[in-house]
Amino acid sequence: MMGGMAQSQSMSPAPARPRKRKKRSTARDMFLSLAVILIPILLLSWLYTNNLPDYPVQAVDPAPALAQARSEAPYPVYVPANLPAGEGGWTVTQASWVAQGTMSRTGDGPSGTNEWLWGALDPTQTYYAVNQSDGPSRLLVERVSRKGNQDGTSTVNGQQWQRWISPDGRTRVLAREEGDMTITVSADATYEGIEALASTLTSR
Repeated sequence: MMGGMAQSQSMSPAPARPRKRKKRSTARDMFLSLAVILIPILLLSWLYTNNLPDYPVQAVDPAPALAQARSEAPYPVYVPANLPAGEGGWTVTQASWVAQGTMSRTGDGPSGTNEWLWGALDPTQTYYAVNQSDGPSRLLVERVSRKGNQDGTSTVNGQQWQRWISPDGRTRVLAREEGDMTITVSADATYEGIEALASTLTSR
């Protein structure tokens, strides 16, 4: 009898071990994990962008380059006239003349064309450029408009200009031909703003 009882006791199942609860990831846990990663990155970005040096715009005197261009160019050289300057006005930042056969602006060899460039920031810090070249008109327009598309015409001071717009819709260009020379006026601005600048162009 005692043996039977011992046998039955030895065959009784062992008590089940308590199961460990699986840790479920919740939306809150994911948010906290992302915050731990993103907060240092955002903090570093803020510190970097808020400590960049504030470089002043480098103004240039266009007179020397303009005088050289007008003495050497085989076409009339245009610049905007009577633009307000000084604080709250226009700031000329580029004035460059490249004669045919001299080093190109890109520095990759002699220029095959005569090219004039005038560039300035308007009072809102938008950059406007006047380009002239006696090379193929298509090449200049493609370069300035970044291979843009024709977009109608504008009439400025009785002269018709072709409108062009860049593929991303950001840059607008007015272009016209005068003999063998092509002139463009361009900016990341409205056609009305570009027309206003084109209306001030003079070759004298």
